[in-house]
Amino acid sequence: MKVDKKVLKRVVKVLLNKIPREETALIKVSDDLSLIQELYRKNKPFRNFILNPLISFEDKEKVINNFSEKVNLDKNVVEAVKYVVKINKGNVLREIADQFRFEVEKFFATVKGEVITAYPVDEKLLEEIKNAVEKKLGKKVEFEVKQDSSIIGGVVVKAGSYVLDSSIKTYLRKLEQQLTSY
Repeated sequence: MKVDKKVLKRVVKVLLNKIPREETALIKVSDDLSLIQELYRKNKPFRNFILNPLISFEDKEKVINNFSEKVNLDKNVVEAVKYVVKINKGNVLREIADQFRFEVEKFFATVKGEVITAYPVDEKLLEEIKNAVEKKLGKKVEFEVKQDSSIIGGVVVKAGSYVLDSSIKTYLRKLEQQLTSY
């Protein structure tokens, strides 16, 4: 079933307008939405329950309320989930956290990214990479650093749609393609 992008964007915009524009509140809502999104994606009984038109909204509301109390969901998140379920657009839950994070990053002009290296990197080099990418994109970048020994050496930088792959693995793969194309 296809996700209704209009409903998705409208729900996220309403959420953003209701919560304070402070980091702790945004992180709490983002974490809660990620929990709901993961539950929807990975728990088939939950997904089937939400999407089942034969189950009344009142029964679904009871389950949502019980769940929200147990995991201490933000009241605005609970309200958004109930609204989506009530209008029979439960499949929006599949992408709600991703859309929320995208809108928050757009609002604050920040981008989440990752730096992948084969070996540990010192803070000075990481800061240089961050500054160069921020200058290129014109936005603040928050990096998550990952290690992947399969890239052999070099670095892979991803931030939004920007990707810089200067890993040895990619270099060798391109070299192989050039040599086998003759």
